[in-house]
Amino acid sequence: MRRTERLDFVGAFEHAWIQYKSNFTKLIGWGAAIAVPPVFFHFSITAGVILTLLFEGFLMILLANSVVCASKGLKNDTFSSVKLLLTCFRNGFLTSILLFPLLTIGAAVLIVPSIALFSVFMFTFFISARQQRFAVDAMTESLRKGNGCRLPLFLFSLIFYASAALALLLAQLFMPLGFIVGAFITPYFFSVIYEFYDQLETK
Repeated sequence: MRRTERLDFVGAFEHAWIQYKSNFTKLIGWGAAIAVPPVFFHFSITAGVILTLLFEGFLMILLANSVVCASKGLKNDTFSSVKLLLTCFRNGFLTSILLFPLLTIGAAVLIVPSIALFSVFMFTFFISARQQRFAVDAMTESLRKGNGCRLPLFLFSLIFYASAALALLLAQLFMPLGFIVGAFITPYFFSVIYEFYDQLETK
């Protein structure tokens, strides 16, 4: 059986939606937190860049961990120790430094490279969250895990980018609306990513 056949593309979206609805109150707060740093781009590009690099990767790791814990019915132990929290912050910051500039450059040159890069590294935050892997190791593992499944992962990334573009467009028209949409859709798409991740881990 070819590895690409192991991914249930539609099923991932459906099951993620069920999990998202069931665990909405546990996830929406992280979605709102992730939507905060981009808001500062409206006031100062410098502030937006600094806050995004400092906190966005960290917050995405926390969201990824919350998605896993909620889906599996586990206790969220991220805040159980200062050391663990600092490890998450370090890995999130380094991931931001390494990954976000690549995504930005890819989008500036031509949007397709950015989408392709995201599809390659989308599992990074889950690997960092659950395995406390160093940022580079987590990115490398994400690259390895998606081998043979590039097309469905790229198609998912295309859908994700289109949704993010919609949120950005709404933010240009009315900033609070863009923030709200971003806060609501980010946890759902992270839930979908986890479904892909879990399929590749268990099948």
